Amino acid sequence: MKSVYMCLAVLAVTAMSHSARADNALGAVNIELSGNVVDYSCVVEASDSDKAVELGRWATKQLRNAGSTTSVIPFTLSLTGCPPGSASITFAGKADDDDPALLGLNGTSNATRVAVEIRDADRSRLPLQQASREVAVDALGNATLQFYANYIATADNPQPGKADADATFMINYN
Repeated sequence: MKSVYMCLAVLAVTAMSHSARADNALGAVNIELSGNVVDYSCVVEASDSDKAVELGRWATKQLRNAGSTTSVIPFTLSLTGCPPGSASITFAGKADDDDPALLGLNGTSNATRVAVEIRDADRSRLPLQQASREVAVDALGNATLQFYANYIATADNPQPGKADADATFMINYN
């Protein structure tokens, strides 16, 4: 008997909550869900999973004016076990306050008016949250993606100091 009353109480609450939702205007809440289901997933080679790219030591005179850059430093990300087709990389991280396409310096850095610019294989700027150029996956499921990085002045007269940045990346299957 107790369970019958419990079921009736649940039904009553459900009916009331349903009628309360009916008062919302149609289309007031929109949810878009998307994704992919894949048979394979690429694995980053162990040597690349915690990659450190040394950008070097540069005098502030190299970055005197906004837009000035240091020399580019090459780095690669090697993937294994990828599905047939191609792969690309999307970098994410703390965006620079002056230019959200650039990677901002992390909280332990004290240099100012400087950011990190990530470049694609053709050395063109690769903005944060934008997929890199696609690279073909070979018959064994391997792909190596080439990138470059450099410092860039985000304003005139940057101030010297530690200039470190942290990025994460997502592998895209194409």
